[in-house]
Amino acid sequence: MYRYLEHTADELLEVQAETFSDALHDAVLGSFELIGKGENEETDFEVEVHSPTLKDLVVDLLQQVVAQCEIREVSPVGVTVLEVNEDEPMARALIRGQNAVPPNEIKAVTYHLLKVEQKEGDWHFNILFDV
Repeated sequence: MYRYLEHTADELLEVQAETFSDALHDAVLGSFELIGKGENEETDFEVEVHSPTLKDLVVDLLQQVVAQCEIREVSPVGVTVLEVNEDEPMARALIRGQNAVPPNEIKAVTYHLLKVEQKEGDWHFNILFDV
């Protein structure tokens, strides 16, 4: 589950899921709302990120998804998280999308207000996008 919270500037995404992998999946889907979803699955590409911490992993993965969609001119449609390692933070995901320039630009995935924590068995993320 993901939803956007009110924020004075930019876009603040809140994610809650049972597993870290599911939370990453939902965070990537949430980013698609800002990038602008495509309509058809015409192409796909993988992103793989290795980071020093889980917080860095969340930011790095989302930043790679945003950058690759822009570079490859893909409007994203779906995501499959292929691999996650929480002990040595890494993630690999398959992004599916339409061959079209994304309609919106995300300038950055920021560390401001970033939250990546496990609480009462669920993972909770807050991610602020600079748009």
